[in-house]
Amino acid sequence: MSRLLEAQAFMTELQREIPLAAFMQLEAVAWDGQSLTLKAPLQPNINDKSTAFAGALASLTTVTGWAALMLWSREHLGACQVAVYESEIKYRCPVSQDFSATATLPDAAQLTAVAEQIRSKGKARAHLNVAITEAGRAAVMLTAGYAIWAVAAAE
Repeated sequence: MSRLLEAQAFMTELQREIPLAAFMQLEAVAWDGQSLTLKAPLQPNINDKSTAFAGALASLTTVTGWAALMLWSREHLGACQVAVYESEIKYRCPVSQDFSATATLPDAAQLTAVAEQIRSKGKARAHLNVAITEAGRAAVMLTAGYAIWAVAAAE
């Protein structure tokens, strides 16, 4: 299965488990093992100013980072859980059309260290950046830390 098909199947699973993801109509449009892009239509995520609701932008960026680490950990480590533990978001300009967020994983050396820590201690932390762009410029920037921990296959 291609990585993109894997990400799309993961999003279908996510929409069954998290009603907000289904309501927001999140869709995986790119996953190459290093960066993940999820998109959302403006209409179900709109505010009273006819732009994207800040909560929807924050949700999309947070979920995109989380999903990128879930996909990476499934591929490299097997059954893991991921949870955001800290984040900083900057809203630089309004988003007035359908939007997408792209999460970029840490570099290979950092991911190797994360994998080794999970193998030896059962848990690790990873930081990554997620961006929403509009008209070629950064509209929203998220920097977040995620905890990753190994779980039994039945969890």
